[in-house]
Amino acid sequence: MTKKELRRVFKQQRVALSPTETAAQSQAIARLFFASFPVADFQAIHCFLPIHRQNEVDTFPIIDTLQQEFHRTSIVVPRSLPETGEMEHYLWTPDLELLSNQWGILEPNPSTSLHFPVSKIDLVIIPLLAFDHQGNRVGYGKGFYDRFLAQCRSNVLKVGVSFFDPIPTITDADAFDVRLDYCITPTNVWRFLSTPSVSTDRL
Repeated sequence: MTKKELRRVFKQQRVALSPTETAAQSQAIARLFFASFPVADFQAIHCFLPIHRQNEVDTFPIIDTLQQEFHRTSIVVPRSLPETGEMEHYLWTPDLELLSNQWGILEPNPSTSLHFPVSKIDLVIIPLLAFDHQGNRVGYGKGFYDRFLAQCRSNVLKVGVSFFDPIPTITDADAFDVRLDYCITPTNVWRFLSTPSVSTDRL
């Protein structure tokens, strides 16, 4: 299926989830994240803030646990710049002021928040609609994360989160798309191998 087709299909599937299902599956993804990655070894973890009206994976269980249990790991959250298609990045603090942008996404107030350098980010948690067995992903088509990930260090870990298992192939994935290293679903952590001819396996 193409990215356009997958956006339509998976938006419908995600919206069909009840609030109870969304909350339970988001908690399951958070548990697998902390069980599968050496979080205490990371200097900084970048995490998106969920769009609740679109039933995105709720990342606040991850953010809350990082705040409470991993005091040496910085939490970084993004702010979109629609005029350039890029993002700014800010340090999450307990008193961080959040504002709603033009898409209804909560973002840090740039006038009261601390910028965080992209070069110090070790792991990025990435929103998506669908992903395939090669680690290709489908987002909303605006390219914010492709541009951001291209600015990160080459060894930054790219971790998607999804309520749904991978599809076999995104047929119109191209060379400009930045592939995932891992994707977490409520029941599995999928690891994508660097050799193109080798299929994924589970962490």
